[in-house]
Amino acid sequence: MKKKDLNSFKFLLELEGEKRISGNNLFDLLDNINKRGSISRAASALGFSYRYAWGLLREAEKALNVQLVEKQAGGASGGGASLTLEGSNLLEQYRSFRDEVEDRLQRFIDDADSSLERQSTGKPKKRTPSRRHLLMASTMEPVEAGLLDVLEEAFYRSTGILVKHIAVGSGRALEIAREGKVDMVLTHAPDLEEEFMSEGLGARKIPLMANDFVLVGPSTLVQELDRDFGITGMFKNIALSRFRFVSRGDQSGTHLCEQKIWEAAGVAPSGDWYMVSPGVAGNLGILSLAKEKEAFTLVDRASYILSKSQGSLEIVKNGEDKEENSSLLNNILVLITVNYERLPNINNKEADRFARWLLEEGKNFMADFGKERFGEPLFYFLNGTFS
Repeated sequence: MKKKDLNSFKFLLELEGEKRISGNNLFDLLDNINKRGSISRAASALGFSYRYAWGLLREAEKALNVQLVEKQAGGASGGGASLTLEGSNLLEQYRSFRDEVEDRLQRFIDDADSSLERQSTGKPKKRTPSRRHLLMASTMEPVEAGLLDVLEEAFYRSTGILVKHIAVGSGRALEIAREGKVDMVLTHAPDLEEEFMSEGLGARKIPLMANDFVLVGPSTLVQELDRDFGITGMFKNIALSRFRFVSRGDQSGTHLCEQKIWEAAGVAPSGDWYMVSPGVAGNLGILSLAKEKEAFTLVDRASYILSKSQGSLEIVKNGEDKEENSSLLNNILVLITVNYERLPNINNKEADRFARWLLEEGKNFMADFGKERFGEPLFYFLNGTFS
């Protein structure tokens, strides 16, 4: 079996409440729109009809409840199209997922070839050196902000080691690590991280950077709430007023923080005012949905700063407020390297090298990231230690 056999890899995307569509076609279309700046030119390059391409985009946008492509009408060139931030993020997630799957499949094929070689000759196939790249499952916020790309590029320039990431919620990131599919995770879900470490699946846990979670809501409704309440009181007030609230509902770090606040507030949210997102991609997607529905939601500060929701949504409560239960809004991002003694095929030496590099050199990128553009850093570096 050769590497070209991997080209038969197909990806079906099953959208909640919708029919299955070809993930390959959708992401190939997004990729070509990004390259060619036009839906019609992208469709033509792929051999699709414009009607099929437009229908594919509409189905995906309807199910995900986010806008993937922004059309520009008119002009001398007849207009064009570009990916929205959510569309770009979704495409990046697919690329990372595809690369990770193809890497795992190739290693499976290599192992199968080695077994066949041993059976036919009695000698094992000569193994190639261990891979010089790392796989990381990361919470989406540093990916959406662009920080992870900056860190990975700088690490590659410094060491020649490539880091590939999969952008998912923290809960899913730790599930992927449990399956032995990644070398490390970047998460912000304290309870799940503690469980992962207590099971002996993590080798090192390093507090890396932080910001805070913020409760945001429609400017038109915020004035109707008593802002003297702390975060738990504010959640109670929203529930009693039956103001719309959008939840990610995906066991991400953001969702788990939200659940803790509801629990501390003594509220079990339910009813038509409490909307669980149908697979919306990340906090930027949830902010877009909250803006559309004129709803409150909980996100991290970096996502709010990056979003186009400012003005229509404003911060109601944040972790900088020195109030009762404000510590619930602390948002600490942790790097965990996977324990190679428990899970096979882990590139532990290079993962340790990346962890050390983040603490020694990467901190310069984390401490200042976003400051020039937004006037404040999106994350604050924590003086974690490598032990």
